[in-house]
Amino acid sequence: MAEPLIAFQTVSKLYAGQPAVEAVTLDIPAGQFVAVVGASGSGKTTLTKMVNRLVEPSSGSVLVEGADVAASDPVQLRRRIGYVFQGVGLFPHLRVAENIAITPRLLKWPQPDVAARVIELLDLVGLPQAYADRLPDQLSGGERQRVGVARALAARPAILLMDEPFGALDPITREALGRATRTLHDKLGLTTLMVTHDVQEALLLADRILVMAGGRLLADATPRDLLKGHPDPVVAALIDTPARQARALSALMGAGA
Repeated sequence: MAEPLIAFQTVSKLYAGQPAVEAVTLDIPAGQFVAVVGASGSGKTTLTKMVNRLVEPSSGSVLVEGADVAASDPVQLRRRIGYVFQGVGLFPHLRVAENIAITPRLLKWPQPDVAARVIELLDLVGLPQAYADRLPDQLSGGERQRVGVARALAARPAILLMDEPFGALDPITREALGRATRTLHDKLGLTTLMVTHDVQEALLLADRILVMAGGRLLADATPRDLLKGHPDPVVAALIDTPARQARALSALMGAGA
């Protein structure tokens, strides 16, 4: 069996003596799109940030490509792992092309290669080439998020971490960017770990869903298997959320007939 690209080995994280993540063990093989869902404070963001050492575990180990990340230089580690988060964090004084080019330039790519990569990525995320010269405040929220994805992919990482990447966007833009992200995942052969509060988004985009509550991993299954039902009432209620919403909409439509 192939070695997992990401592995959590009995990983825990304590804040002020309280567990934010508690004894999580799981393997993520290369090429998988994994969504992490759960209520606020469930530990999903903390778990994800341990992959690129934005958070250090209190105990246990996180391995990337078989190597313990604790032994890696955190700056070098982050340069080879793409990271997209809510709010994007583009540098406001840098133009789109300059924002995208940050990591390749830090890695000392030749300038012609950097310029070619910017052109390639704008096309990949569906933005016109003319946007290269725009400043972030000249873009819509969805466009800024596309630039954030392009920047995360600039150095051709194998792993893409996403922390509520579309949470601040309107529903139509969010759905379009979700589909675009899944397409990029498949096209580029990425391994994606995405934190989301949106259960429907997780069910539609992911190959596998992790459900967390109170720092513990309560479920780890495919969307199809989770939709069949789960013995844990917290998991069952969470996964049933989209169905409850659909039933409520159906009832409203029937009432207006």
